[in-house]
Parts: sequence; structure tokens; C-alpha cells
Amino acid sequence: MPKISDCPFAEDVLYDPELDVWARAEEGTVTVGIDTVLAWISGPFTSVSFKEVGTMVERGKSLGYVEGPRHFDTVRTPLTGRITRVNSSLDEDPKLLNHDPYGRGWFVQIEPLRFEEERGALSDLQAARAPLERKIKQLSVRCFAEFPDVEMYEIGSECAGILVKLDGLVARSPAATVVHLVSDDVTSEIELIAWSERTGNELVETRREGNLFHFIVKKAR
Repeated sequence: MPKISDCPFAEDVLYDPELDVWARAEEGTVTVGIDTVLAWISGPFTSVSFKEVGTMVERGKSLGYVEGPRHFDTVRTPLTGRITRVNSSLDEDPKLLNHDPYGRGWFVQIEPLRFEEERGALSDLQAARAPLERKIKQLSVRCFAEFPDVEMYEIGSECAGILVKLDGLVARSPAATVVHLVSDDVTSEIELIAWSERTGNELVETRREGNLFHFIVKKAR
């Protein structure tokens, strides 16, 4: 999937960067979802709500709501139409919005009423690249190779102590849990590589920003 400032975006959808949503037209139906920017600024989503199936919605109006630990937002429709289906899978697993926003994490489907006249307000990825890049910079969106389920900020801690905490966290977490660990210990990169080899858990990504080290760790299945 192509990336803009390390953030992945699908190529087979049309974007409305102002509303943070995308649309995919398929045989008279349009699937709508949230884009990568909204998927990453909220933290792991904890709840969703939808307008009822059959509701008529004007472009820019609410399709429902999403809530995470850092953010509550309205999901707005990029097209005028009638809601024909909602993604009930999100009720049980809201984090599909984070992990797969262009696939299993789609939000609703609508029957568009003015698709041809409103399509001009939407852009393919190439045309949307510049406004998406500006928004990522404006909101300080940071994307990694996988969306973290848990954040660990260990500034000022020695790596030996950090690894003890990480071992405990991983031990009580389900398989495939993704942890974002932040450390300022200069030995942390070497220590995390050794930890991954010793435990069999995956060190998915390492990134340095100034004096901080960011690690994406995934628990083995």
C-alpha cells in the first residue's frame, strides 16, 4: 500500500481529506470509511455508533461516531445518499477501524443520490496526496508498520527495567498484541533486538526521532 509520510493509504478509493473519509463505488453502492489520518490520531478505538439503516444523509453530515482514548469524532458522509448497511463487526471489534480501515474496517454503505455531481469533491490518491501530507504534518500524525494495541512510554528508565515490564505486559496479553515502546536509553535498540531473538516475539519496526527510540513489538502467535 502506498505511503505518505510513513502512513499507508489505499489506491482504489476516492478521498475527501477535509472530512477524513474515503469512498469506494461498486455497482450503485458506495462504501464509506475513515482514512488513515483519523485511524491513527485517536488511539485504539473503543466504541462506534451508526445512524440507522434507511437514514437519508446530505454530504458532510453525520453517518455516526467513533471514540478512542485520545479523540472523539463524527464520521461524515462524502456523498448524499441513503444508508443501506452498517458494518456491525465494528460493534464487537472497533479496532478494525485502526488495523484495516480500507478493508474489514469499512464504516457504512450508502445508495448515492447525486454521485456524478458530487464526485468532483473527491480525489484519487495522487490528487489527494498534497492535502493529506499537509494534514499529517498539521496534526503530527505518526504512523508505524502496525497499529499498536498498547503504548509504553519509558523515558528516563534503564533498559533492563523496561524489559522486565515488557515481559510482564506481553505475558498477560493475547497473541499478536502490538506494543509501541518509547525509550531514551541509548542501549535500547541493541537490547530489544536481543530480547526479540531470546523470546521469539517480533521486533516489527525500530525508529529513532531525536533522542527517542520507538519500537513496534508484536507478541508471537
